[in-house]
Amino acid sequence: MIVNGKPRNHSGEGSFWGNLLVTAVCFVLFVGCIYAMGWWSLEVAWIPGIIALALAVLAFIIPQQVLGRGDSVDHEAIHVQDATVRRGH
Repeated sequence: MIVNGKPRNHSGEGSFWGNLLVTAVCFVLFVGCIYAMGWWSLEVAWIPGIIALALAVLAFIIPQQVLGRGDSVDHEAIHVQDATVRRGH
């Protein structure tokens, strides 16, 4: 994350348990997707396929869009003029 025109070390600093919980939830969704694919057969393809697709989409959408982890830039903080800019020669 960029604050006052300078990048921070890591945008997730100080939120270890929240990051761990999100990782665990998304991992469980992804493992559920793989488990649903185990029920796939030529006779029964739609139900496991739809379940697997839904779980895979949730596993990728939750961290990117719902929690906003994919966009951690503060646009107002980037575009401020630095007060130490020297004018003149």
